[in-house]
Amino acid sequence: GDPMPTIMPELDDVPHGQVLVTFTEGLATQERWPYQGEEPVETTAHWLGESFLLPRIPLRYDEWGIRASWKAPVLIRMATDVALPVGKHTILLRARALSRLWVDGEAVAQTDAMTKQPPNGEEPVIPLAAPPVPGARVRGYGIQEVTGEVEITLDTPVRVVLETVVGGTNFRTETGETCVAVLSQDGQTYHLLSPATVEPVPLTDAAIEPVLATINANLMAFDDAQRRRAAASQNAFWDKRHDAACSWAAEQPAVSQDAIDGFINEKIAEITALGASSELVVAQHFHDVVIPILKEECFRCHGDKDKGGLRLNSSEAALKGGDSGNTTVVPGEPERSELIARIISDDEDERMPPTDHGLADAQITILTAWIASGAAWPLKPVEVKTASIIEDHAFIRRVYFDTVGVPPGSAEIDSFVNDKHPDKRARLIDLLLMDERYADHWMGYWQDMLAENPTLINASLNSTGPFRWYIYDSLRDNKPLDRMVTELLLMRGAAHEGGSAGFALAAENDAPFAAKGHIVASAFLGMELQCARCHDSPYHSTTQRDLFSLAAMFARKSVKVPGTSAVPAGFFNNLDREPLIQVTLKPDESIAPVWPFAAVTGQSDTPDIDSLMLKPEDTRERLATLITAPGNVRFPQVMVNRLWRQLFGAGLVEPVHDWEGKSASHPALLAWLGRQLVTRDYDLKHILRLMLNSAAYQREAIGNNLVVSAGERFFNAPDRRRLTAEQVVDAMHTAVGMPINSEELTFVHDGRRAVSNRLSLGEPSRAWMFASLANERDRPSLNLPYAQAHTDVLKAFGWTGARQKPIVTRESEANVLQPGVLANGALATTLTRAYDGSALAKIALDATSPDELLDQLFLRFLSRRPTVGERGIFAPALADGFDMRILPQEEIVVPEALPELPLVTWFNHLQSEANTIQIEHERRVQMGPAPDRNFRASWREVYEDVVWSLLNHHEFVWLP
Repeated sequence: GDPMPTIMPELDDVPHGQVLVTFTEGLATQERWPYQGEEPVETTAHWLGESFLLPRIPLRYDEWGIRASWKAPVLIRMATDVALPVGKHTILLRARALSRLWVDGEAVAQTDAMTKQPPNGEEPVIPLAAPPVPGARVRGYGIQEVTGEVEITLDTPVRVVLETVVGGTNFRTETGETCVAVLSQDGQTYHLLSPATVEPVPLTDAAIEPVLATINANLMAFDDAQRRRAAASQNAFWDKRHDAACSWAAEQPAVSQDAIDGFINEKIAEITALGASSELVVAQHFHDVVIPILKEECFRCHGDKDKGGLRLNSSEAALKGGDSGNTTVVPGEPERSELIARIISDDEDERMPPTDHGLADAQITILTAWIASGAAWPLKPVEVKTASIIEDHAFIRRVYFDTVGVPPGSAEIDSFVNDKHPDKRARLIDLLLMDERYADHWMGYWQDMLAENPTLINASLNSTGPFRWYIYDSLRDNKPLDRMVTELLLMRGAAHEGGSAGFALAAENDAPFAAKGHIVASAFLGMELQCARCHDSPYHSTTQRDLFSLAAMFARKSVKVPGTSAVPAGFFNNLDREPLIQVTLKPDESIAPVWPFAAVTGQSDTPDIDSLMLKPEDTRERLATLITAPGNVRFPQVMVNRLWRQLFGAGLVEPVHDWEGKSASHPALLAWLGRQLVTRDYDLKHILRLMLNSAAYQREAIGNNLVVSAGERFFNAPDRRRLTAEQVVDAMHTAVGMPINSEELTFVHDGRRAVSNRLSLGEPSRAWMFASLANERDRPSLNLPYAQAHTDVLKAFGWTGARQKPIVTRESEANVLQPGVLANGALATTLTRAYDGSALAKIALDATSPDELLDQLFLRFLSRRPTVGERGIFAPALADGFDMRILPQEEIVVPEALPELPLVTWFNHLQSEANTIQIEHERRVQMGPAPDRNFRASWREVYEDVVWSLLNHHEFVWLP
């Protein structure tokens, strides 16, 4: 066909004073302009800007509002009417790929298509570009820069249109910093091309950076609106689901209390009454004498595990009995109790425990007497003291970290502490739960729970797509939990752009959907299936068939057990004793998609499930529905238990991911919270609000809940908790008032790889956004030193960037790396320095007295003012030379700026020059920024020492 004529396109409805930006997907190729008849006519999206500057294209969402991929190549058109003076003008065009610029119908500049796929590492290091005029902003890496001339003959606005192509085969859909600028009449300065009503913006770093920040904020708001509009298409279905949930809940028995503290006080009162009753001796004897025998001799098979269908770790389980049909314990009648019959049997095959000699005579006598006396199973008598409610400074610090993940500012602290309203804590909780930072705080928890594990270079074991963005969008939108989990399990959208489809990936895994079954059961059902990957679980009732049934439901078809996921048959040959494990599936055996956990969840796969589904024939949706439907009482209880552990230091059931054989410390409270979640449209914030407003949460953290049994767990006080790794890093930045400064998490900076081949995770603004920086080659050229400074701190405090399986509990023990990285790490060196433009420098410059400055620092770092003793130590140090801390103007020496360095990428990282460049970057990170030139060095160094001391104060990394 004939090429498209070079005629400026007509764009309708270009608003006055704004730049219309349209996005049309589905071009035939990125290498040329479309032929006649090839050009897509339907505009996918449009956006309004204020200048010819575009750092990225909007996100693409599917019809449910889940991140999807653009159908690349994408044609972008920008158009507006510009007032240019009569005469000749030089126009500057910067674009990454195929582009052309029209002014009043005339094509004045164009750039070439981007088609070359470079070698892996062998490309020369590209020298730094020169500015088009002195002082101008330099074009970005991989951006073409061309100029054209245009002559304006009439003093009227002219139509300017830019066309550019983004993405395509083997290219990410990224624009780079695309812009158009016009040279001033004196030839000294370029200005962004903008509508006549917009104040011209010079093309300099100082002027452009704020404009880019505004554009990115506007694009984010545009993305949010697009996503929420698309997501609303499913609201009617979920309203129907939630109506069904409320109807189900209305049919359930009522609970005894209606508030958290009522349940907790009820258990404390019960144990307090026991301590004053005649039953005290019985309870003491049971826990001192009887329980130790059961734990030592019976629990290994009949405690958490239910061998033979029998458990002996609670009164209910012991009275229920096992698979034999015989009653294990008959209170008052040891001669009819199967437990006694088995422990005194002379038959070695019948006698329990299955040891050479069985129980000692004294142990048999104790158990017989216990059953004869009625087999009482009383609570262990303990003394329970209720902790005091924490004061306001401690409360605001605790609740800020538990909701938004960062400490409060000094103004927020003073406002709250001085507020005399009796409901100020409740009002603060409501305010924080509405804060957008709420999503950032909870991200690390969800990433650990769901084993999110994207890699920047090559896929490794169980690496996933970056489905972090699906979780983040859902938390920001406060998506109901049942909907959020359902959409996650349906694995929709784009796997590499941040859709829930990224959860489907499990690289280098012989049964990826089995891996997902393990994650899902652990996260949402409190069931540990890790062992069931290769054999039936030795300490659980779950089998290999259970796990592969889940895998088949995910796969939407029968799946075969891979030979590499089975214990070799030879393992069982010539064993001296019966093995703990059994293999009940054969390699290559086909397993059908069947729901295996009706007995656990109380939710059977019956026809009524179909009414809660969009596509009843879809086994993946069926799995999601069976997990999230209201009849599954396990799901809401598991999720509220997870929230409880995050706030109180221990769950009502422990461990939170493995409930088999475990009992709840407060079963009625657990049931009530689960019911609250169901009847409040699965709103996690409602549950958090209940917990945060309770007296139990607001007490002093002197609890010991995590290390005791369920019967001894009273939650009369929360456990003391250390900040998470993400909170430590975010708190460091928040306290000093500086945003995270890191390079982009990628090795491809010009889009010349498909997103499935080389990811970009963007520039982190919160600590959860980092990922593993392992590059598999251990070359300095693939180091990301600014990011590394942050991940060094994260790793020291228990963070793992490569999550090959769910992380239930992070390493929390103190280690020498923690004080080391806060005292001497590169990040601490940077953040504790009062450098030019830093918030630390500004508050020191603005301070009116040493005491006022010290108060500001303590509030920023520890959320309180200094004690008398602390003031006596720090205030004199700051006071020495305070009035002379600022140098006279004539003594100020402006330090020479370090030269910019060329960019190292995947394509040139094998060059020796690339190593040299990255080593220099690392040196600069270790060195830290230059100090603020306005201060006398002697006073500034003391000031920085005070800041360093507060960062290394033991309170900094602990919640009050």
